Amino acid sequence: MTRLLLRATCGALFVSLLSFGMSAQADTSPLYRASGMETHQAHFQQALEKARSRYAAQLPAAVAENLLRKSNERFEPERMHARAMASLAVNLSDEQLTDAREFYRSELGQAVVAAETRATSPAEVSRMQNGLPPLTLSAEREATLQRLGQQLPALDMGEEVSLALASLATQSANDMLGGLLTIPDGLASQGRGSLRAQMEPKLPQTLGYVYRDLSDAQLSAYADWSETESGQAFFRASSAAARDALNP
Repeated sequence: MTRLLLRATCGALFVSLLSFGMSAQADTSPLYRASGMETHQAHFQQALEKARSRYAAQLPAAVAENLLRKSNERFEPERMHARAMASLAVNLSDEQLTDAREFYRSELGQAVVAAETRATSPAEVSRMQNGLPPLTLSAEREATLQRLGQQLPALDMGEEVSLALASLATQSANDMLGGLLTIPDGLASQGRGSLRAQMEPKLPQTLGYVYRDLSDAQLSAYADWSETESGQAFFRASSAAARDALNP
């Protein structure tokens, strides 16, 4: 009888936790879509597929197959979506969630998302890798971009994507080596500082290119929102969501 009662209690607790998780996901999914995070995730999957094809052509078949298997396990799209939305639910209060959702559904928010999701598309990433076109920025616009750059988690997210992929490669290599020679798991994270040092000087010019279609007034309004409590809370939460999605 006691065992049956324990099972029933555990079952009820499991259902309650499952229901809570589903409700949290339902609460955060509108923001997840409106802010462009869902589209960024799709773009990541497209870039990942391109990398897989490149590895398949360059690596021995056994190594490429192992890397593909590990990649499929770690970066399964639906699980990444779920981890990101659950992270938003944990890191944003109801008020912050509502404020961020309202911002990204506004005309300005939609213009921002259009610029940011275009920037992470595979075609645009390829263009930027070939070098940014020269931009002539007014002193006022450059100052606004500097303000925005201090709030946006662009460097953090760039690091997380790079290190997640490096970590995956390290894990796959260790599996293939069979314990004969182990590559330290923390080796990839040692490059965090150098990655940031490489990206940071290019950030103002990169942001200038990403937001090139926003007017000075729109860019200034976005910088203003980024400095509000709600804006800062959302950027912290989105950075955590990206990290949780990439690192199960």
